[in-house]
Amino acid sequence: MIDQEIIDSLIQRHGKYDFNKLIEFIQSTGFTYKARKINGPIAIATIDCVYIDVDKVDYFGDKLAYFIILHETCHMKRITKLGAEWMLHNLSLEDFGEFTKHIFIEEILADRYACLMFYNFNKVIYPWYQTQQLDQKHKQEDYAPMARLYFGEIQNDINKYNELIIKFIGKR
Repeated sequence: MIDQEIIDSLIQRHGKYDFNKLIEFIQSTGFTYKARKINGPIAIATIDCVYIDVDKVDYFGDKLAYFIILHETCHMKRITKLGAEWMLHNLSLEDFGEFTKHIFIEEILADRYACLMFYNFNKVIYPWYQTQQLDQKHKQEDYAPMARLYFGEIQNDINKYNELIIKFIGKR
């Protein structure tokens, strides 16, 4: 299920990128996409769904909107394939280095997936320099303080995970 607000926002974007293909693709995944205000990121994949802050996505433009939705879809595919327990375990790692290593691997994977799918749908290369570039040490160092915000918070506890998500997600 995809909130109509997300579909309406994407349909309005017909221009250089094929948003019809993106809409068809996310509908075909069977994942839930919800429009919500988000404190911090533009979108976030959770155990249950992908939350998208449509106002922020609108602000950042077509190419980034497309990319972010593909990026978060990759996270959902991973969560679905490997399981919520796997995700909770990795978000509960007690060593900050191992914790951030896991995050960097997942973010790089989602960026690569989004670049590939962006090309498949649009026949336009999404430049790597416009991604998070977390394969670069200095980018990892810049990202680490954000990761500290939720390091040690989840502790393999679904209730603590849900409490953390509630801090990010507002109501629509």
